[in-house]
Amino acid sequence: AILGVGLIGGSIGLALLKRKLARQVIGLGRNSSRLRSARRRGAVTATSTRWATGVAGAEMVVVCTPVGQIVEHVLALAENCNRPTLITDVGSTKQHIVESLAGKLPAHVQFVGSHPMSGSEKTGVRHSRDDLFEGHVAIVTPGSGTRADSLKSVCRFWEALGSRVITMTPDIHDQAVGAVSHLPHVAATVLAAGTSSQDQLLASSGWLDTTRVAAGDPRLWQQIFEENKGHVLKSIDQFAELLGQFRDALAKDDRRTVS
Repeated sequence: AILGVGLIGGSIGLALLKRKLARQVIGLGRNSSRLRSARRRGAVTATSTRWATGVAGAEMVVVCTPVGQIVEHVLALAENCNRPTLITDVGSTKQHIVESLAGKLPAHVQFVGSHPMSGSEKTGVRHSRDDLFEGHVAIVTPGSGTRADSLKSVCRFWEALGSRVITMTPDIHDQAVGAVSHLPHVAATVLAAGTSSQDQLLASSGWLDTTRVAAGDPRLWQQIFEENKGHVLKSIDQFAELLGQFRDALAKDDRRTVS
């Protein structure tokens, strides 16, 4: 079962069905129209707005909702799992999620955090692709209580979709993505916001490539920044220090440093 059949959730469903890794993929959500779009796209075999029905027989559930909602969604889904079930997610922050769920799930339900590093600034199931994960890293973040068999199953899941899996602790994950994912989004957004509409008329591929990720869903990114605030602030400070050094070198005609 997949909760949230947008770009990531839809791509998971497409990949599962294309590779014949699942006979049935249930798309879950609250918006019937979006779920119908997912089924027409071929990302799921059936849909339901009744989560209890959708997860009742699922062996695995993937939560693809915004990071600020993942904890409550996992808890709600777990209550309706009536068989041994493995739950994972695709959120780009991990420490708060993993720690908040520790010791909160029924004995027959296991949660293992995941983060596929293969998203896009585009949203919606219409942009989903069955090859979205091929050749990209998927990070799996076990907690202190994660069972070895559950960790192995989640790693094999992402590998089966074509990903190269890396495991790390939730805290190390948040620190790393704060630098390589969240900071670039901050920089792109600030650059885009600081460029006047008149100057944008002159923008070509360089500006567009640099600011592309700023087109991401602002509500989603607001939650990401709040969940990973400490690491994002540290990355911004480090970037600001380097930018200041570059500015000083340029002002002093220090060509060696500038180059």
